[in-house]
Amino acid sequence: MYNKIAAVLRNIGNQHCIEKANALEAMAYQTSSLYLRNLNLRTEDIIAISEVLNNESNVNELKSISFSYNKQIGDIGTSVLMKSLPVSICEVGLVDCGIGDQGGIEILQWINSAPDLSMLCIEKNCFSDPLKMQFNAFKSNNPKIMVVF
Repeated sequence: MYNKIAAVLRNIGNQHCIEKANALEAMAYQTSSLYLRNLNLRTEDIIAISEVLNNESNVNELKSISFSYNKQIGDIGTSVLMKSLPVSICEVGLVDCGIGDQGGIEILQWINSAPDLSMLCIEKNCFSDPLKMQFNAFKSNNPKIMVVF
């Protein structure tokens, strides 16, 4: 899985992505976390990474994932990503990813069906007050899950 994601990052081609691709290839034996933070990833990059996640047999070993500080992921990228995350995920980071209510609703739907989720960090996005109220309700009903928004 890491080698395929590294290939996607190499195709993106910016210096941060190439450095991260090298790091992923060096730790290809570890499959419990994937941190692709602050790489200037865009919606189309998330779609390519989601395709890798959808087609890997060992994706259920993934426990923690972060795409934080990729401001161009947006609602569409978030929607695609939420549909590709395995049920094994315990921690998700999507801080400052340009997500609005459409993507926020996708996150809310996903977290309601994520049996192992323990932490969700989605602060610095553009959620409306009504959606924030829904996240607050989720937090109240699920006190064992840390939700930061």
